[in-house]
Amino acid sequence: MLMTPILGYEPRPGEVVEWVPSAESVAAAEIAPPHPAPPSFVQERHITRALANESSGKVQSPWLATVFDLPGPLDTEAMASALTKWVRRHPTLLTWFSPAADGSLRRHALTPESFSLRTSAAGAFDDPVKLREHLHERFDLGTDPLRWPPFTAGAIVRKDSSTVYFAVDHSHSDGYSIILVFAELRALYQAEVDGSVAQLPTTGSYVDFCELERARAAQVTRDSPAVHQWLEFWLAGGGTPPRFPLDLGVSPDGTYPAVPVEIDLFDTEEAEAFAASCKSHGAGFSAGLLTALGIANWELAGQDGYRGLNVVHTRDEPRWAATQGWFINLVPVQFTVANAKDLGTVLSGAQAAFERARGLAGVSLHRVTEVVTEGLDLHTDSRVVLPMVSYIDTRRVPGSQDWEAADCRVLGGPGDSHDVPIWVNRLWRRTYLKASHPDTPEARANVPRYLERVRQILRTVAATGDYPVSGREISTGTAS
Repeated sequence: MLMTPILGYEPRPGEVVEWVPSAESVAAAEIAPPHPAPPSFVQERHITRALANESSGKVQSPWLATVFDLPGPLDTEAMASALTKWVRRHPTLLTWFSPAADGSLRRHALTPESFSLRTSAAGAFDDPVKLREHLHERFDLGTDPLRWPPFTAGAIVRKDSSTVYFAVDHSHSDGYSIILVFAELRALYQAEVDGSVAQLPTTGSYVDFCELERARAAQVTRDSPAVHQWLEFWLAGGGTPPRFPLDLGVSPDGTYPAVPVEIDLFDTEEAEAFAASCKSHGAGFSAGLLTALGIANWELAGQDGYRGLNVVHTRDEPRWAATQGWFINLVPVQFTVANAKDLGTVLSGAQAAFERARGLAGVSLHRVTEVVTEGLDLHTDSRVVLPMVSYIDTRRVPGSQDWEAADCRVLGGPGDSHDVPIWVNRLWRRTYLKASHPDTPEARANVPRYLERVRQILRTVAATGDYPVSGREISTGTAS
């Protein structure tokens, strides 16, 4: 699954059709009563950020999208039926939010039986740029979390093949959920064409998860061990969030367009060799990636090691495994590289730190800030996104072996940036790193240099099973 910026996407021209809610569904949404389930912590933070960015004029594309090809002529009515069944499987897609008088968010929900789609022609496009602009506009306008539906779907229809697209506000999906769309929707469509029943796993409801998350959070107090662990991490950095280790040339109030970066890390054999090297030291692939980041911090910035926020999933029950929703949390990871005797020492420390942090998957940082406020600088500006690192082994995702042939990819929109989020995705034939950074001269110089060093470290481990961690070169571009 490739992560592609919408501005770099080149769709093949064709006739565009869209699947939009029927008049009956729209009427039902207009009279839908409030739903008692609260938003999840990440939903609340995301929508608050979107509103803050909108009011301040900052650029944000808060949606996720997936596109994939289907061979031959497309049966648009069969796809309308498939999409209807698919949305009904995932109740979060039938919900939206409105601001309440007290500043909180009120959820609204449509019943599954009230939902249906109709096919609408959007016109023919023979220019890829104009077609991309149309898709971009539809994704921006059709994925508002404060309006239903928070998603848009359609296809670029051609005689030999068609490109199906689905975009949804991030509050209802995450990076793993969006790549589940391909296998499920394709199976439902094929069943409609064949007159059969698609064999799909049962799913839970992210709406139920939101209620469960808040109930669990209510049990967290300032005396909880998890809160102490978070505080230990935060105060280790002087009460401030972790930052990219080199100078990015940004000011607190500045606005900087995000620049996407992508680099290949491994082919199939190299990824297997790297995983084997990590395993020989009792560490996993994730810990190996963090080790490379920690070594780069030590070599280029003179930092003692790694201190960062890492993405972990919260799908802690079987019912969430195939459920659409935003099932992630950020957890704090820190370990030392300085004065390590060898690579194995660093890997072991990274693995232990990651395992310890993984135990906080069910404790949101936002809940921590509700029970402890003094001494913490969590970037109270709601427009700011904290830096993080995400790793997904996509080979475990249903249908992943067919992605390349179907040109299946995840699209993302442009936005602003103050730091450097990092995503590493392991595919069947390649492992690559995706990042973005602020568009400043300092970031354009320092981020590629840093990421190339990380790549060198990873590939050295894959090739030799070792890496010398004793030396360092302190860069003049260290973050202040």
